[in-house]
Amino acid sequence: MAFVLCLMFIVGACSAESDEQEKPTDKETSSETTRVISTIMGDVEVPAHPERVVVDWHLGQVMAVGLMPVGAPSTLTDFGEFLKPLVSAEVEDIGKDGTVSLEKILELEPDLIITWDQEAAESYAKIAPTVVYDTSNYDTIHEEITAMGDILNRQEDAKKWLAEFDGRVAAAKEKIKGVIPEGATVTIADYTFEKNVMIIGDQGERGSKAVYKLLGLTPPARVQSDIIDKKEGRLDVSWETVGDYIGEYVITMKNEESDALDLPATWTTLDAVKNDRVYAFDIKKYFNSDPLSALYQAEEIADVLVKGNQ
Repeated sequence: MAFVLCLMFIVGACSAESDEQEKPTDKETSSETTRVISTIMGDVEVPAHPERVVVDWHLGQVMAVGLMPVGAPSTLTDFGEFLKPLVSAEVEDIGKDGTVSLEKILELEPDLIITWDQEAAESYAKIAPTVVYDTSNYDTIHEEITAMGDILNRQEDAKKWLAEFDGRVAAAKEKIKGVIPEGATVTIADYTFEKNVMIIGDQGERGSKAVYKLLGLTPPARVQSDIIDKKEGRLDVSWETVGDYIGEYVITMKNEESDALDLPATWTTLDAVKNDRVYAFDIKKYFNSDPLSALYQAEEIADVLVKGNQ
């Protein structure tokens, strides 16, 4: 009897120990549902697999890694014709850029907020874990998407998207071979909103990322020295000096009013204009510079350049 009682005690103790080992502690549960990532604002504890994400700008980067946010500013879709058809109707409008509604974000109950704005991050952090994502820290689209994949713990999705992206960019570049001579200079000029002419660098606006970084086209010397080398996004020039910045080909923006503009002789007598090497694109398609928009812009530009030279 003593032996049996002793045996039962040992078995019971082992069983209790086994149950204790199988039952996760609070710390273990926490480590499975959250993780700590490094950001420009320091370490931030975020959900391991965020599902309800709000962005106040970088919508395209989030969508590229396979996640549809629950909230984003309508500015991006109001002026981003390439992005608009890709955005689910269930994405809620959190307001215009610069006037984002904290009340609306709170109503959406996000588990993660991604912002470009370091000053706004403190207010956002009272609602949900907040990550500051600044594209100026990345030199290439590959770096941008890889970083977003890390933030959202979607590294494999990022790799898959980048592989498709590389293939489509290569196809667009191949398409314009022989159409645009190697080394021919290309200017992006916009006169739709300004009295003067806006000459664009390579920072992303007006399709410049697509033109110079994806398609690899060559800017004129003055565009390179006066804008790109200085890390500027644009330069306003007068109609009298616009010829100093115009290359052999011109990409320009158009809107409802631009066709009615009476352009001066300093423009109409340019070689690119006289030889029909000016290509106008809808500015609403070229407002955004996120990787998704830039890819579609590069493909459309390639198609138009080929068609215009047939």
